Amino acid sequence: MTITTMVETATAPTEGRRRDAQQRAHPHCFVCGDPQAGGLGLAFRVLPDGGVAADWHCPSKSQGFDGILHGGLIATLVDSAMVHALFARGVVARTAELRVRYRHPVRAGHPVSVVARLCWQTGPLSCLKAEVCQEGAVRANAQGKFMAGPV
Repeated sequence: MTITTMVETATAPTEGRRRDAQQRAHPHCFVCGDPQAGGLGLAFRVLPDGGVAADWHCPSKSQGFDGILHGGLIATLVDSAMVHALFARGVVARTAELRVRYRHPVRAGHPVSVVARLCWQTGPLSCLKAEVCQEGAVRANAQGKFMAGPV
């Protein structure tokens, strides 16, 4: 994983904070939701370095171009990972800006991992980075800014 944290905040990330914020602010999330009910079924976990990660098997039905995961789903994966990185710190925030760089095609029907980490936080504004990896290569990376506010 190549994302590095540039600035730490006072609140240490924990799995308990992530789970509590998810249940409180995100109970019907498409990304985290049960695949039987139409969700993607990603299960994020807090990493020892404070980031979050999830592994996911991209269904073949998720393709845009033949055999390639739809770019909108890639953006959805990195956005959700960054939200969970904030949840792990007890922060509920919404996307203010999202930039995605598609480096290589993500093959539909194959597993991926998505990782996100906090870069900096000042007041209600946070900046995070995320990446989608498949078969040992970074396939997409993103940077997002998020604004904290009431649930």
